[in-house]
Amino acid sequence: MLKIAAAVSGVTVDCIIPPLFEDATHLLILDADTNALLEVMDGGGRNSFARSIYFAEKTVEYDCEAILCGELEAEPFAVLAEENCVTRYLAAANSVLDGIRQMNDYALPLIADFIGGTGCPDLDPANCELDDDESEG
Repeated sequence: MLKIAAAVSGVTVDCIIPPLFEDATHLLILDADTNALLEVMDGGGRNSFARSIYFAEKTVEYDCEAILCGELEAEPFAVLAEENCVTRYLAAANSVLDGIRQMNDYALPLIADFIGGTGCPDLDPANCELDDDESEG
């Protein structure tokens, strides 16, 4: 079963994905093949920073291939991308179901870097770890 996560403001697949990952109040885990909702996680009383780390860690714990979310701060980006290679799709302002449809149609942009990061030169992960000598030239 292929699983994906969605960081949303609510508890159903009709809920909207907020513009920033840290603004999500819940994390949904779904079966990507059937769109079946497998798990709903509440951010609890955590502040937005702690909640974003918690959701990133849960995405990894549930072995999700991808996450539909808003823009990411550096710390949750590191958990998802740098440590665990979870594909990040920018699906802000979409419902979860619309985000899944767009993801399957290759219509969602990838989140190549965290907010304020230097960015990936061409969205090829192999090229995102250039050393200083290569990036200056």
